[in-house]
Amino acid sequence: MPPPPTVLLAPDKFKGCLPAMDVCTELQTGLLDGARPIDVVLRPMADGGEGTLDAALLAGFDSFVVAAAGPLAEPRNTRIGLGGSTALIELAEVCGLARLPGGRGRPMRASTYGVGLAMRAAIELGCRDLVVGIGGSASTDGGMGAAAALGARILDQSGRPVRLCGAGLGEVASVDLDPMLAGLDGVRLVVATDVASPLTGEHGAARVFGPQKGATAEHIRDLEAGLENWAAHLQRAGGVDVRVMPGAGAAGGFLAPFLATDSVRVVSGARFVLDLTGTRQAIAAADVVVTGEGRWDSQTATGKAPHAVLDAARSAATPVIAVAGSFAADTDLTGVMAHYSLTELALPDRDPERDARTLLRQIGSRIAGQLR
Repeated sequence: MPPPPTVLLAPDKFKGCLPAMDVCTELQTGLLDGARPIDVVLRPMADGGEGTLDAALLAGFDSFVVAAAGPLAEPRNTRIGLGGSTALIELAEVCGLARLPGGRGRPMRASTYGVGLAMRAAIELGCRDLVVGIGGSASTDGGMGAAAALGARILDQSGRPVRLCGAGLGEVASVDLDPMLAGLDGVRLVVATDVASPLTGEHGAARVFGPQKGATAEHIRDLEAGLENWAAHLQRAGGVDVRVMPGAGAAGGFLAPFLATDSVRVVSGARFVLDLTGTRQAIAAADVVVTGEGRWDSQTATGKAPHAVLDAARSAATPVIAVAGSFAADTDLTGVMAHYSLTELALPDRDPERDARTLLRQIGSRIAGQLR
């Protein structure tokens, strides 16, 4: 009797609907509902944003709780992942949009201070490799909060510490990054992101991502001016103009102080998660890979997690099945063996988002039927 087929489930979250792990478990339920035995391997994917920590924990990292701060700098504990000398910190887990009280955007007050505290805690635990996934941020503070938590001295014209949030960017009159660099001495910092936006300008942090964080036109104007001021002082302190550097605008400018001091390596979030979690090897060992996200469109091919999975599967010659809430009309599904859409499976009078769990189980059953 031949061994049961191995199906690797590696979807990203269905944004606004289900986290990646829930997508996996519903598909798994459908796959295992039939009589034929199937080996199912769960590898929920992420691109550095929400779900990155959970993906690492499922792949073998240990969960550890450290003292940090939420998006409004309120003290709170947070989870980080530990694996050997490596610490994984997910910005969204520490101080992302989902952590805002009541879910209401506070674009001028939100801060990355908590991420810096988590980074410092990891260093104090003896970690020498720090990985920070920076999707899902609530702030546009130019990374000022994180830098200050790591020791940077950021002062106003009166020599007092500035407010460590978007509203404080315009107050900056002097910056000393040497204490931050001393704290990072001997530490390899990697930031995972698939956002290539510059810090300022038409395609920068404030103008492109500010509205998603609740920023009004007035907020965006003030944040843009503040980021320009912050960048000018970073250039004086580090000798690097970060304003137009690709990726400097990711997560509200989180990378700015680290790029200014050449103390960070920036990597593709989705591809890094593939390697960090051993998913690339799992893809090669599987008979079929299932991946997807809420909306599969032309943007999926710009570095998002499902496309990274698809690329890895092509290299390993492993067949791929795509699952999504919906597929855009112009979607390129070259190399995909089959695809399933919640929208197409939903009954005419039903909401596919509301019925997502049931529909994913149905898709799992259909995939199992294909394997017979």
